[in-house]
Amino acid sequence: MGDAVKAGLDGLLLGWVLIAWGAQALLPWRLAGLPPERRRSWAFAPLGLLVTGALAAFAHVQAHPDAAVTQGLYPLGASSPGRILEVLFPALALADSLLAAGRKSLEAMGWRIAAGFGLAFLLAASWGAELLRVGEGPASGPVALALLVLLRSLISLGAAEALAPGRPVFAMTAGLALPLHALLLPATLARSLGQHGQWLTLGAAALLFLSARWLPGSLRRPALVAAVLLAGLYLGEAAGLSQAVASPGEL
Repeated sequence: MGDAVKAGLDGLLLGWVLIAWGAQALLPWRLAGLPPERRRSWAFAPLGLLVTGALAAFAHVQAHPDAAVTQGLYPLGASSPGRILEVLFPALALADSLLAAGRKSLEAMGWRIAAGFGLAFLLAASWGAELLRVGEGPASGPVALALLVLLRSLISLGAAEALAPGRPVFAMTAGLALPLHALLLPATLARSLGQHGQWLTLGAAALLFLSARWLPGSLRRPALVAAVLLAGLYLGEAAGLSQAVASPGEL
């Protein structure tokens, strides 16, 4: 029971991280196309999501300290993605603060520039998240790792649509990215995920993402929230099981 609760909490944390990081790129871009009065009502959201996302990411790292140390994610300066995040996080925090401070006068271009910072941060954070998922377990080759990072970023953009205004667009992409992410995992980890029933979790998350665009408005966000929670559970289980399976060099 304790392990199940821990896995569930880890999944919740990762679900919120998916939303918070994806929103750094998606939310300012969407808001740039809205009338100024509607932008003002959302102005504090990116900064709030950045802070809460950082807290959730920190809690997730605390749950996997050995994996973080092995991959050079603790301290951050010990790895390439960590050093990039050390630069991008304060830059994005400044950009989000300027969105809030300039909410009454900032032009649409300012919101799009903030979205660019958010996209760069999302890619770097997804890189770090994939390395943390690997931890002490089986590693992927450079090409596979790059694709896994891209797919996790697409999942985050789809997850952010649970909060962002407008009709879901990236939700379909997220629904396709989830099974592709699983296919690119090392074979030993994929088998372990299957043995722990995670294909059902993954399939349910993918179906909810794929169907969200065509659901009635009253059901769309609940479906996306459920998809994000299931995706977080899958990614959390992948991180936990990766530490438990032997690396290819040990087989």
